[in-house]
Amino acid sequence: MRPLRTPKISLPRIITKASLLLLFPTLIQASCLDHDDPAYSLAVSQGNYTHAFDLVSRELRLTPEQKGHFKIVQGFGATNNDRNGQADPDTLELHLDPDLFIEGKEGACQGIAHELEHLKQFQKDRRELHTYYAQHSPSGNGWDKCERENFSTSDPQKAEEDAYGCLEDNDLITHTSADDIEAVLAQLPYARDRVLRDDDMSYLLDNLRAWTQNVSMIQDQSNTSYYLPEIKRRDTRIFCRGVRHIQEKRLDSSPFYQVWQMYCRINPGY
Repeated sequence: MRPLRTPKISLPRIITKASLLLLFPTLIQASCLDHDDPAYSLAVSQGNYTHAFDLVSRELRLTPEQKGHFKIVQGFGATNNDRNGQADPDTLELHLDPDLFIEGKEGACQGIAHELEHLKQFQKDRRELHTYYAQHSPSGNGWDKCERENFSTSDPQKAEEDAYGCLEDNDLITHTSADDIEAVLAQLPYARDRVLRDDDMSYLLDNLRAWTQNVSMIQDQSNTSYYLPEIKRRDTRIFCRGVRHIQEKRLDSSPFYQVWQMYCRINPGY
């Protein structure tokens, strides 16, 4: 079969993007890296952050279920250390400050992708714990540094609840840091030339350091009733991905060298 011929279309020499959108709405689609998105700019200028979010969520291809987890909260950053976004592991709500959208479309895409990754992490953790406790009776061991509400329970559901609460506790630093490393790396497809902003790169480095300094939590066998071996392996793989990104950018990875040698190079993926 012969290839179809493209019909010739005469266009004026000077044509604006807006007029192209009017003439051929299916030919041009805005992207997260498009600084000249009139629809997004108009929504932000009018303070219509819900519409700005809808435009970004379309770029990120969020499902209706995923979109339902996001809440735009006026003044959120002012009461949360100037954060423009935060994910809650208990309610699975993803809070966004309107200032995120004022940063521009590229920043909004990265911020929403970051929080979306946290949602996926929480859901993955819950699935893995549910699978584990559907197949194993709760044990009295492996709960070190976990403040359980249902101590000595034989109910798998209650044990799962305890395990999830302790897994998402900020004191479990290797898991918290791995989540943040992965969330920062999830921003890369929406960063121009796949280059993170300085603040995001600093955040990535801080979490790599924290993971390295607390690697004993991975080695510890007294926490495996909530920090399951498979979750430890996943966190280790994420750490290795983070260090690889630092190496690809030719930044100083020497603070992570010994742990990298132990978990990423000699025994890839733990």
